[in-house]
Amino acid sequence: MGAVAGTAAGITGGLVAGVTLKYAYDKYIQEQQMHKRLKSIPRRVFRRGPAPATVRAVYPDHQTFSHNMKSPIWVEFDAPIDSSTVTKDTVIVKSSVFDEPLDGFLDAGGRILMFRPYGKYPAENGRAKISITLIGTDTGSGAITDTKGVPLDGDKDGKAGGDFEYKFSIMK
Repeated sequence: MGAVAGTAAGITGGLVAGVTLKYAYDKYIQEQQMHKRLKSIPRRVFRRGPAPATVRAVYPDHQTFSHNMKSPIWVEFDAPIDSSTVTKDTVIVKSSVFDEPLDGFLDAGGRILMFRPYGKYPAENGRAKISITLIGTDTGSGAITDTKGVPLDGDKDGKAGGDFEYKFSIMK
C-alpha cells in the first residue's frame, strides 16, 4: 500500500511540475512576443510633452542635380515652425567653393521654409556642392523652433535640439 501511495504521490508531483513548467514556458513566450510588439511602437507614442519638429523633406533631393544656378531650396517640416526664428543665423547655406555663408531671401510659413540665393551659387567648372544647415541648438544666436517654442530636432534623435545638415549638387 505504501508503494502505491508513493507512486501516486510521485505521479501527482510530476504532473504538478509539468503543468508549472508548461505555464512558465507559455508565460515566457507570451512576454517575448509582447516585448517584440512594444519595440515596434514608435517612441513618440510614449513621449510626454510636445514632440519637437523635424525635417520631413528637402528639395532638391540628393538624387536630383539642380541645373539652375539660382535654384531655391525648399524644406518641409512635420510641424508648423515659428517663422520669427528663421534668420540668417539659424539657416546657413554654403557652397563647396566658397567659405562664407551665402546671402539670399529666406521665407518661412507654416511647415515650409524657402531659401533663394540673391545671385548664382558660387561654382567651379559649373559644379558645386551646396549645403544647408538648420540650427536646432541655441548657441547664442538662436535656434529654429516650432510654434510652441520647442527647438528643432535636427539630428532626429527624438529630443529637441541638434542641427540639421543637408547637401546636394548643382551643375550647369
